[in-house]
Amino acid sequence: MAETKIFTCDICKQSKSKDDLAKITVSADGIRMKNVGYGGIKIDICPDCLRKKGFVVEIKKEQEEVVLAQNTKNLEDKIFDILDYMGVAFVE
Repeated sequence: MAETKIFTCDICKQSKSKDDLAKITVSADGIRMKNVGYGGIKIDICPDCLRKKGFVVEIKKEQEEVVLAQNTKNLEDKIFDILDYMGVAFVE
């Protein structure tokens, strides 16, 4: 029997190939619910959505160090927006 798996971007909800999706894991230390550790949230995001959020997806070898630093800074700046879009809001 054949088995089919569908991989979906958590942002745009479109089907993508497994290898197209970037995987972002947001975890937390110290959060306990009924003595069970919180494993975090996993986000699958496609290259198109990453580009819309300002990430550089295709990196040339000579620009690798600069682009990685830029993407790291962008992730720090955009992670709350991404989590809010996913329904995880930090509100007091």
